[in-house]
Amino acid sequence: MKLFYSKTFFLFIRIVSCVFIAILLYLTCHAAYLVFAKKDYIHLFELILGPPSLVILVLVIFKPERLTLFVPSLIFFSVANSIGNSNPAFPIIFMELAAILLWIRSFFKSHKLVKIAALILLYLIPLLFNLRFGIDFFVKQLFDIIQIILVTFCMIFILYEYQKAKVCTDKVLNLADYPETSERDAKWLCLVQKGVKYEAIAIDYSLTLGTVQNRLNKIYHILETGDRIGFLSLYSNAKIVFQK
Repeated sequence: MKLFYSKTFFLFIRIVSCVFIAILLYLTCHAAYLVFAKKDYIHLFELILGPPSLVILVLVIFKPERLTLFVPSLIFFSVANSIGNSNPAFPIIFMELAAILLWIRSFFKSHKLVKIAALILLYLIPLLFNLRFGIDFFVKQLFDIIQIILVTFCMIFILYEYQKAKVCTDKVLNLADYPETSERDAKWLCLVQKGVKYEAIAIDYSLTLGTVQNRLNKIYHILETGDRIGFLSLYSNAKIVFQK
């Protein structure tokens, strides 16, 4: 099975982060020029959220497995483009990518409808800024957005169904296939799979919490899942065994 959280994937995330940092540096500096030199205060939002987004993207370089760190910056790009850009493709694509990353990290697993509604509202509110150009422009933007969403959804759905047909739904994770693992590691992963806290595992095995955390983090690294959330997103329904 080709793993999602691979070294190639991490390298890709780091490269994309660097590109986003370069773009965001330019946009933030440009917003500062427009606000202070041109007195164009519509760009004040970009100036306020630019620096925090830059800090977050730097963190992504060091922690590429934490995909949700991308989300605030993507939402910033989306909202900023909704306010200051007449092209509807930019904001909706940024927001779609944010939603996909949140979905990968199981953000929508609980309170799904509330979280989806909040994400939609977060996009629609800045979209209303386009009303300043007139109702005709706003309606045209709205129809363009609907078309972009429809085409993107079709692409994702087709690729998802194609990939699902290629992958067996009854996954088995045999930890013995990975070096430096043991039968105890498999038992611990089964407990993690069931939602057992690290503290409880430490108590059951008469170990310190730090020992359990360090060992499980090493296992996640061996499996190339990044962290606990990455492991659960890939193996939440898998049967975990240790068979040599």
